[in-house]
This record gives sequence, C-alpha cells and structure tokens, in this order.
Amino acid sequence: MSRILFITSMPYYPWEGACHRTRHILEALVALDHSVDLLTVPAGTPPPIAGVNVLVVPRIPFCERLPEGPSVRRFILDTLILFKAVYLASRKPYALIHGIDDGGIIAWLTGRLTKTPCVFERHTAHVEACTKGTRRLFLSFYRLLERRALKNAEAVIGNDNSVIDMLTLFNRRSRACVIPDIPAITEVAPLPARNLAQARYRTQPEQKLVTCVGSFTCFQGLDLFFNALPRVLNAAPLTRFVVVGGDDAEISKMRNALAKAGIDHAVTFPGRVPPGELAALLSISDVLVSPRRAGLTAPIKVLDYLHSGTPIVAADTPANRAVLSSDNSILTRPAPEALAEGILKLCRAPHIALELGQQGRNTLQRENRTPEAFRAALSRCYAYVLTAS
Repeated sequence: MSRILFITSMPYYPWEGACHRTRHILEALVALDHSVDLLTVPAGTPPPIAGVNVLVVPRIPFCERLPEGPSVRRFILDTLILFKAVYLASRKPYALIHGIDDGGIIAWLTGRLTKTPCVFERHTAHVEACTKGTRRLFLSFYRLLERRALKNAEAVIGNDNSVIDMLTLFNRRSRACVIPDIPAITEVAPLPARNLAQARYRTQPEQKLVTCVGSFTCFQGLDLFFNALPRVLNAAPLTRFVVVGGDDAEISKMRNALAKAGIDHAVTFPGRVPPGELAALLSISDVLVSPRRAGLTAPIKVLDYLHSGTPIVAADTPANRAVLSSDNSILTRPAPEALAEGILKLCRAPHIALELGQQGRNTLQRENRTPEAFRAALSRCYAYVLTAS
C-alpha cells in the first residue's frame, strides 16, 4: 500500500460544489488501495473516510474565511502548509504529492525540495480585473509560481479539456489528465426519505414542485429564477418552488423581497441541506432549474440534477452547455420570461419530462461521469506518474 500526501487549502464545507471534488478524490484513492495524509486548513470538517488521516496547520486569526484569489492572509496560510508539507515529506516515504490549486503549487515546491513526484490539480483561474491593490502583487507572484509548477509537475489534472490547451502552450501536453467532475450525490434516495420530502414540500397532490439549488452569488443567476416566478404563478397558480442554499441573512432578504411581490407563500427556503435530504428533494421534484450565468465548467448541482432523473430547465450558457443539450434538458435564453416558459412547458408535458429525465441519466454514463470512471481515470494518472518517476 502506497502513501499519498494530498494538499488543499480549501476548507471543507459540504454545501460547496468544489469540496465534493476533494471527497471524490479521497474516496477514489482509498478504493485504489492508497493510504492518504490529507493536509489542510483548520476550518470546515473533512468527511470521515477510512484510510484518510487528516492533518491541519495551526489556526491563525482572520483566516477561517478567505477572499477569493491571492491575499496576505492566504499567503501566510499557504506558507504554513508548505512548511508542514516539507516536514512530512522529509520524514515519510510518500509515493507522490497531490495538490489542488494553490495546494498544487505547494505540492510542486514540496516535491522539488524532497525529491517526491507531484500531481498538480488545477480548477480555478483568478481574474486580474477583480484583483486590486496589494493583492495584485500576490497574484503576480502566484502566477509566476503556478507557471513553473504547471511546466514541471509530473502530471496536471483538470476537470475539462482546457487543461490540455493550457499544457500545450508549455509543450507539456502529454502530462495533461482530464478527469471530469461527477455528481456529489451518487446514491439513490430511499423511499422513506422521498416520502418525508413529499410531506414537507408538496402540500397538495396536484401541485407541481420546481426546485433550484445554488448560492446567492450573482453568477449563479438566481435573480433570473426569482423574476421568473410571477410569470409561472400567473399561468399555474398551484406551482410551488423550493430554493436550496444560502445563509440565514440571504434567505431573510429574499423572503422580504418575495413578500413585497406577494408570492412568498409559494417559495420554501430549506437553506443548506445534507446530501441525503437533497437527493430525496431532487427525486420528488417535477422540474429542476439551473439559471447559472457565468463559468465554463458544468456545475456540480447540474450533475446531481442529471443523476436524479428529474427533467431540467437551464439557461443556455457555456457552463450549462458543458453537459446539457436539447437532448437532455430544456435550454432557454438567460431571461426570466424564457425560463418561465421552459418551466411551464415541462409542467404541462409529462411525456417530454419523462424522456428528458431518462436521457439525463444516460448522459452521465455516456460522458464517463460516474464514480467508477473517476476512479479509473485517477488510477491511470497515478500510474503514469509513478512509472515515469
């Protein structure tokens, strides 16, 4: 059994899509008979996985919630992680070191200092236009180290084909490994959980239930969804909506806005729910909505939608197009009236909804977005690194 040092500076919060990627990697590594030391930050609660030993750096003030992109606080935290990683790798015979995003840079530096192979997994790209002041200096330093790490890591993992284009620029195409994301929810909701969800969210048998999962950030497009609700209710007054996500302050603000519009009675806000409860809700819904505006990679929530077998209405944007098409969903213009029309179409045509739901599940199999395919791709990547080392 080989030992892996896995590094991430992202706190594990089960409602954040990117954190599910970490869980899937750890589960795959254990299934592939590796033992794992997870080196991370003292915030959030990593999932308990047999075979994974969680190690954290010392807690420092003001670093539990960090802003997006490089910053002084993130630099201090990454420096602590680097010191601990070097200490661990100099004392234990790791087969390789695997790091995500800035953890990938740390993995490369640690590997260079301890002569250990490294895998750099890159997901995010910080936008310079959103970075100002002193943070721009840290961004420049980060990009310099990132380029060095990308050029010299034994393998670079990405969740879409952009990793191939990126490494082609560095003449390192052969080191690119594409491992697509898989649904966060991989189990089928049991009947008791579905019955409980029915009792909680559907008060009348003839009601149609429309669910949207996402945070309240602008790029998620929830404003499109909320502005579509009056149009849906005008045509189908018995429709009920569930919006999963958001904290108490965000939910309170949106409830007040819906109350002013006179439609708050039709919307339920359960907040952030555990995976089992979410799986049940998705499975008993009539329509699932993804109004996401920005991004290029398929949202994890959309993969969960496809896994549930419930039909999807989505804004026709690059992020949704990464996995959705007219074959497995209703794609609409990113406008409230178009989104409302798509929702009403599915509510009125059960035969179309059934066909789209079946095609959604087929999509995950066809595009290798299953735990088995994820594990096999990670195994091939590691075999390439360990054979070449």
